[in-house]
Amino acid sequence: MREFACPACGAPGTFQSGISVYAVCAYCRSMVLRRDAGVEAFGKMAVLPPDMSPLQIGSRGVFEGLSFALVGRHKIGWSDGTWNEWFMATDDGRKGWLAEAQGFFAVCFELPWVSDGRTAVNRDLGHWKPVPGEQVNVGLRLFTVVDLKEAMVLGGEGELPAVTPCGKKYRVIDLETSDGGFASIEPAGQQARRVYLGRYTEWGELHIENPRSLEGW
Repeated sequence: MREFACPACGAPGTFQSGISVYAVCAYCRSMVLRRDAGVEAFGKMAVLPPDMSPLQIGSRGVFEGLSFALVGRHKIGWSDGTWNEWFMATDDGRKGWLAEAQGFFAVCFELPWVSDGRTAVNRDLGHWKPVPGEQVNVGLRLFTVVDLKEAMVLGGEGELPAVTPCGKKYRVIDLETSDGGFASIEPAGQQARRVYLGRYTEWGELHIENPRSLEGW
């Protein structure tokens, strides 16, 4: 854990994950960039609108034997609604995300982009025009394209592994397998900006501790 003082307001903050790039100050909403020699502020993050998520920063859980803590969140919007992407600080140091939309949950991990057939996608992403129902290899598994959308970052909180300012737009390709596997591709030119691989899961399987207090839960 690395402690810091917000360069904008002086409030105390921490980086819990060694792979976090920036944090949103909980007091003044400044985006605090992590540097080797210190920290610097580089703008403001929009205040997130309230929602009914049972999760919060500080929630902890276990997924397939891997312990994690939720240390950051992006709120993402698209033409038909919104979803949350919770950044997971994991015991093994991988970039893990817990996606949450309308009571559905998916855990996925970012794959390194390599061309050895192990994590590459079998498409020239610069010319690929995916259609729902199309089958695509992601890693060693065959997935089916189920959704394509233009998304936008609505806001964020906590600490996050990449600089993603409010208003940033990007393309998302979601894929599934018949047994609950989940993958997401964010194309950028001839390669993928990011590739995520995981699966859908149930609330009880996450073993969440310190959930957000909601009436009726």
